Amino acid sequence: MLLSINTERASAQPDHITTARTDIVAAFQSIQTAQRQGVSNSDILHLINQLNLALQYEQNATLLEAQNRTAAADDEAIQSISLSNSVSLEAQRLGSEAQSSSTRRSALVYGLALLTAVFAAIAVVEAPRARRLLAKRQLRKARIVHGEEKDAK
Repeated sequence: MLLSINTERASAQPDHITTARTDIVAAFQSIQTAQRQGVSNSDILHLINQLNLALQYEQNATLLEAQNRTAAADDEAIQSISLSNSVSLEAQRLGSEAQSSSTRRSALVYGLALLTAVFAAIAVVEAPRARRLLAKRQLRKARIVHGEEKDAK
């Protein structure tokens, strides 16, 4: 029984380290996706630092595993997995926010362009009518001078 427990523990270690490596790659891909979705570099910087820390944990786990310090290797690998998953989730959240913000900006810009086009079309179509209306107003305001008053001056 003791032999099987030790064997399970020994075989589980590379799985944690492999999982840590896989999760680091997934987190890196999540960061790249977030950048493509428009997340700023300043927002990504913290995630990159966290991912570098996860990579250090994974490297420590690999070294400890090579030294047959399986319990310590397991702890380091688990910390790497936890940190990588956290980075991945945060990158996905930031990417979603950036994408929805970009969509809202695009909708606003298209709406303003449409509104401008409508006002421009109305101005072009109604310009002659507006000119006639202004001309009529000027005629109404103009003072009519009769012939007798003209001679008196």
